[in-house]
Amino acid sequence: MDALLYPSRRRARRLSLAAAAGMICMAAHAQTQCPGYVETDAGSAFDIASMIRDAGSPQSALDKLRNAVAKVNAGGGCSIFRDRLACEETLTLANKAIVALQACASSRMPKGTTHG
Repeated sequence: MDALLYPSRRRARRLSLAAAAGMICMAAHAQTQCPGYVETDAGSAFDIASMIRDAGSPQSALDKLRNAVAKVNAGGGCSIFRDRLACEETLTLANKAIVALQACASSRMPKGTTHG
């Protein structure tokens, strides 16, 4: 009896491995829509991939980043910080990341869905 079941077990195992490999490839392809990082002309870099991973989705990462920039702006902007130039560079970088996240988040939204 085991001899009869063995080929189907092997086939089932192959199918499950193929399905798992396919899912990994699809996930990797989906991640390529978003850049891994953005960089300013001054050389500062922002790791978008890590933020997306931590937030769970490009849209969640975008919402968190917008919220952080809004808090800085609501608190008086960069003028309240001792190192105003570093703050301005950080906000420039954050704004570049926002643009990149907007592009990849909107490309992942289902048809007929809007986000305001």
